[in-house]
Amino acid sequence: MKYTLENRRYVISGAVVFLVLIYVIRLFMLQIVDSDYKAWADSNAFLKKTLYPSRGLIYDRNGKLLVYNQPAYEVMMIMREVRLNPGYSSYVPQLFMNQLSAQEYGVLQEKLYKFPGFYIQNRTNREYEYPYAANILGYIGEVNKKDIENDSYYVQGDDSGRSGVERSYEKVLRGVKGEEILLRDAHGRIKGKYDEGKHDRAPESGKNLTLAI
Repeated sequence: MKYTLENRRYVISGAVVFLVLIYVIRLFMLQIVDSDYKAWADSNAFLKKTLYPSRGLIYDRNGKLLVYNQPAYEVMMIMREVRLNPGYSSYVPQLFMNQLSAQEYGVLQEKLYKFPGFYIQNRTNREYEYPYAANILGYIGEVNKKDIENDSYYVQGDDSGRSGVERSYEKVLRGVKGEEILLRDAHGRIKGKYDEGKHDRAPESGKNLTLAI
């Protein structure tokens, strides 16, 4: 009888250890290995906003401004929060509307709290002071799949130089992106900067160019 009780105790102890081990392994898989879980957890607690740098200005040899930037705004949405599924990742912010003016931005910003999952992304529009030398200055346009595969700097919706000086000096003009991490409550409302902004990175503006023309 004593031998039977001893065996039963070992069996029960072994079963408990086995269950705890399974639980620990599962927890490790969810929190460390499973990127979907991590993305889900991050998306609920934080909003990580990309801060886009100002593209470098372009001057002629006399210091006259040829190419500059104007502020523009984009409406972004997080699919998981607006309960839509058009085939995109539910965690990655997607472009909903672009090229908003400052006036449109102001009107929308007042009402945005009514639409969970939407937020404003600050960007800039490229402006050309004169209607000539387009073949030299070039232009910027949205990056394609090949651009994204070749350079991890870009994500869908980014712009890059497509021809002329804009393309040849792309890495000089584009600057370095920053990041802002905002803390959200259980309803997705922004409660302020995470850890007082200690983990934010300010964008670095692109360098200006002076041409020989």
